[in-house]
Amino acid sequence: MNHSTHALSVSTPLAHSFIIEQFQQACARRTSTLSLTANENILSETARTLGQNRHYERYLFNAQAIDGQCYAAEFNGMQVEHFPEVETLKALATQAVQAMFNAPFVEYRVLSGVHCTLSVLAALTEPGDCVLSLAPESGGHFATGPLVQKMGRHSVFLKLTADGQIDLGDVDRQLQACGVQPAAVLLDHGLTTRAIALKPLRALLNRRGFERTLIIYDASHTLGLIAGKVFPNPLDEGADILQGNTHKSLAGPHRALIVCRRADLAQRIEQTLSGALVSSPNLPGLLQLFVSLLETQRYGQAYAQRMCANTRQLHDALADLPGWTLHPSDTHLLLLEGERARQAAQQLNELGIRINNKQINGRDCLRFGLQEITRLGISSEDLDALAHIIRNVLSGGANGVDRIRLAHICQRLNRVHYSFDQEVD
Repeated sequence: MNHSTHALSVSTPLAHSFIIEQFQQACARRTSTLSLTANENILSETARTLGQNRHYERYLFNAQAIDGQCYAAEFNGMQVEHFPEVETLKALATQAVQAMFNAPFVEYRVLSGVHCTLSVLAALTEPGDCVLSLAPESGGHFATGPLVQKMGRHSVFLKLTADGQIDLGDVDRQLQACGVQPAAVLLDHGLTTRAIALKPLRALLNRRGFERTLIIYDASHTLGLIAGKVFPNPLDEGADILQGNTHKSLAGPHRALIVCRRADLAQRIEQTLSGALVSSPNLPGLLQLFVSLLETQRYGQAYAQRMCANTRQLHDALADLPGWTLHPSDTHLLLLEGERARQAAQQLNELGIRINNKQINGRDCLRFGLQEITRLGISSEDLDALAHIIRNVLSGGANGVDRIRLAHICQRLNRVHYSFDQEVD
C-alpha cells in the first residue's frame, strides 16, 4: 500500500487549478529533457489520440459476436456490447504481427512484461515444476525469481558467459541438480546488446531427454528490432514462446504481446487468460497497441535500422572515455561500465538526460537506450552534440552551456517519426 508523507493543504475549490498547475509546470520542464532510458519510448499522436477517446473507456470482453447482430455479443452467458470497428482494427493488427514475427497465434490481452511471464507460466507449467531463468546479475528481470516462487514453482537461475551467451556448462549442472525435467527455460534479458544463441540450448535440452521443456523468450527490449528484421527471431532459433512488453524498441503503449507457432500452447494461454487472469484488457491501451503495430509493419524496418545506426554513432563517440568501459552492441542499447555509474546517472538526470544505472555481473554500468530519440528524429549532428554533453558529465566537466545545448536539441525533437503522424499535413 502506498503511503504519502506529504501533507498538502488544498481546499476543494482550488483542487482543480492546483492539479493542473502542477502538471503544466512539469510538462514545461519535460520539453527540455531527453530520454535515453532503455525501458521507455514515445507513442505517436495517432495512437495516443485513439486511446484518449472517451467513447472507448469501456469494458472489452473476449466476447463472441451474435450472428445477425452488429453491436451485441455474449460473454459467459452475459450480453455485452460488441465493437465491430475494434475487431476490424484487431484483425489488421493481427495480420501485421503474423507477418512481422512469422507466427499465426498472438495474444494481446496481457498488460505488461511481468503479466506475460505470470500468464505463460500459469498456462504452461504446474505447481512444483522447475523453471530456469536468467540470474539478475546476468541481466535477468528482478521480478522473475520471486514470481516463480510465489506461483509455487521451483526457481533456478542460469548464467551468461562474459560474451553474453548462455553458459551451457552451468545450465547442464543445473539440469543435473534439478533431477527432473524442467518445465521451462525463461530468457528475460534486460541488457541485450548481442543476440543470445538458442539452438545450442535447445540441443542441450534434447540431449538430456528434455524435448518437452519449453523455451520462453522475453523480448521486451528487442521486440521492435525483431519486427524490423535487424535482430534474430527467437521463434526461428528454437523458442516456443515469444513474449514482451511493447513500449521499448517497439514504440507502443505500456502493454505486451505473446506470440507463438503452436496451436496447443496458444489455446492453453488463451484459456488461462480468459478463465483466471483477465476480464477486460483496458480498451484504450489496446487501441493504441493496434495502431502502433500497424505503424511498425509500415515503418519498423527503417526505424530499427536507424536505431542501430544511432547506437553505433554514440558508441564511437563515447568509446575512449577514461575510466569507462563500453560494451560492443548490435542493438539499440549501450552499456557503459564505470565505478561512477550511479553518481553519473544522478548527474545526467539532474541535467535533463534521463538515464538508468544497472549492474552486470556485480559491476556498475550506465544503460543507454536510443529508441526514443531515434523516433523523435534526432539528427547525426544533434547526436554528436548530445555525445559531447554526456562526455562532459562523465568526465566531471559539465557546465551551464551544456544545459543550453541540451535545451536546443530538445526543441528540435518535437515530432514523432516512423509513424502515421507523418502522413498528416
